Amino acid sequence: MKKPVIIAFILFFGIAGIIFASNQFEKSRVATVQFWDEEMQVYEDISIVLNDKEQKELRTVLNQSDYKARQSEMAVIADVKLTITYDDNRQESIYLWKESGQYSRFTSSEKEGTFILKNSEAKRTIEEILSR
Repeated sequence: MKKPVIIAFILFFGIAGIIFASNQFEKSRVATVQFWDEEMQVYEDISIVLNDKEQKELRTVLNQSDYKARQSEMAVIADVKLTITYDDNRQESIYLWKESGQYSRFTSSEKEGTFILKNSEAKRTIEEILSR
């Protein structure tokens, strides 16, 4: 009798963990984009505000990324700072790095670790959103 109960608990918490981990980036109220200005050594004052469709596409790509618990140490400043404001006025900064001409990895101010974009379609989607 104990074995089925233990198995049920393991399955429940395993599935709950997968669901929780797969939706780390919630629906946001506002998302703004700032690009790193190498000459001035700051993120640009002028930022792009993403519309609802762009935010949804971005959230989908971010949630589908691979998560590595270890924080990568990057030798250069992130190319893009994405600031997400949630409905409860919490803010999260996402820092994206461009490698070999594509955005491929990012970190979050609120979550430890490094996220890696899974495939070229995700990288292309990020590039399209940021180039609008």
